[in-house]
Amino acid sequence: MEITRARVLIISDGRTGSVNQSLGLAAMLGFKAPEVLELRKKITSPLLRWLPVSMLYSNLAGIEKTAGKADLLIGAGHAVSRVLRHLKGQQPQLFTVALMRPSGKLAAYDVVAVPRHDGLQPAENLIHTLGNCNRITKDLLAQEADRWGKRLQHLKGYKMAVLLGGTSKHGAFTPADATALIAGLTQAIKQQATQGASLLVSTSRRTGPEVTAALQAALALSGVPFYLWQPEAENARDNPYFAYLALADTVLITADSTSMISEAATAGKPIYIYGNEAKLPKKFKAFYAALAKQGRVFFWASAKPEQNPLGLRPPAAGVLDTLLVAGFVRARWQKRFGNKNLI
Repeated sequence: MEITRARVLIISDGRTGSVNQSLGLAAMLGFKAPEVLELRKKITSPLLRWLPVSMLYSNLAGIEKTAGKADLLIGAGHAVSRVLRHLKGQQPQLFTVALMRPSGKLAAYDVVAVPRHDGLQPAENLIHTLGNCNRITKDLLAQEADRWGKRLQHLKGYKMAVLLGGTSKHGAFTPADATALIAGLTQAIKQQATQGASLLVSTSRRTGPEVTAALQAALALSGVPFYLWQPEAENARDNPYFAYLALADTVLITADSTSMISEAATAGKPIYIYGNEAKLPKKFKAFYAALAKQGRVFFWASAKPEQNPLGLRPPAAGVLDTLLVAGFVRARWQKRFGNKNLI
């Protein structure tokens, strides 16, 4: 049976970055509108990893029933991987694909796809990637650039997308950081962008109201044309994120967001990473070092913003992780099912 005839189901933990990995892989496999089921937690506790899956989710019975009608399950993240293992334990015929580092033994899944910097040892069903799977394709970027073109047409010249995460367990991003970032960008733009420049700015739910307020004030004082999108704004459902990646000449992303950096690298954009490299987790450093070796990323020199060249040369091509994982999944599917019909 060809994989394109399979019934696919995505299991989600509700995190946008995670579900986008699954959606991106499903689309690359040829599934345009896969069903997504989001886990609803009954328990929010530090003990979550140790409790049986059957105790954790109020909608697990419904997910089990729906999975019984599926052939292919895709999910990203540790919590989701436990549910994939649970469902496959009940229904061994299911073909399961775990994205990101999963729980338990790798042999419990049909396919595992993780970035190389996660440090998992090679296995027959494991494919190492550079970054994360994602939804970025040339068609999607072109579509979103066209859809947002009129709304962003007032922004002329060199365009930099500024994509902000926020405070995480890996470090803080404060109002002072936001102010300093915009001040540094303004200085670099006024010294280098002789034909004018503009900023395509996006915050996230982790950015926080105080940081966002400082960001807005700094942008208003900068004198640089900009467009700012915020998830808490009234029009937040219409997100220009993909249009930003399509239209930007360069992208600056805070160091806490490996997902956005993966997506920008897939889009083939030169990337500035904003943050303290010395304070990053080891696996983040390994990921960024691998991207830097390919000439894809550079750390923004906060202390000397005038030394950050705006005219970075884009890579010859974007990162192809999602395409590679899709090919691996097809090969594993063919090896398991061949010409067998699924019932």
